[in-house]
Amino acid sequence: MKRILNIVSLLSILALFVMLTGINTTAQDRGSFEKVPDISLCIHGIEKSQNITIGIEDIEKFHGSTGPGVALGYRACQIALSQLYPNDIPLWGDQFVISGSIRPCPVDAISYITGARYGKGSSGILNGNLAFDKSVGEFCFIFARISDGKAIKLTKTFQFPKNFYELRSKLKEKKTSFEKKKRCYERFQSLAIEILNAKGDDIFEVTTLPDFSWKNYKENYLK
Repeated sequence: MKRILNIVSLLSILALFVMLTGINTTAQDRGSFEKVPDISLCIHGIEKSQNITIGIEDIEKFHGSTGPGVALGYRACQIALSQLYPNDIPLWGDQFVISGSIRPCPVDAISYITGARYGKGSSGILNGNLAFDKSVGEFCFIFARISDGKAIKLTKTFQFPKNFYELRSKLKEKKTSFEKKKRCYERFQSLAIEILNAKGDDIFEVTTLPDFSWKNYKENYLK
């Protein structure tokens, strides 16, 4: 797991580097987000509960940009919460999440929305309610309600263009020019808009996991 954390840290540094080098990764057309529904959550406070809404713009400000990974993380939460809490406003912090992708983009969106943080058995902000498991599949996720164990798996059905991974690798190469990196990000932004506005079935296939045990999984994960 130390290797996973190191990779996540390096990717986070890369994202910060891109922001600081002046590439405009947040110059989205605001109209492109207008039809993207916000996510409503309930936060239990010491004295009273409070309902809040989180929009894709909030995730963009938190992460620094909105690319395909962030968009997939946002849609994963949107879809999973609607399935796990069909008649209620989801309780913030009641979700255990397994991410098949160790990339920070989808995880930043998921952590911000659900409050699940990687930390194994830690307490506090690193609450141990987020796990990384490549066997789940890249950009695929498992969401479970901590309160009653109800769980679902989201398997990515959205198809990236053939040159997606080539574009992503160019962003990591030092020899890639500023202009090429900028074009790559512009392409990623258009993909993010497509993901955010597509039908749920075109992004993820949802499968109920009746035998999933959050307790057993976490116990094995902590070993």
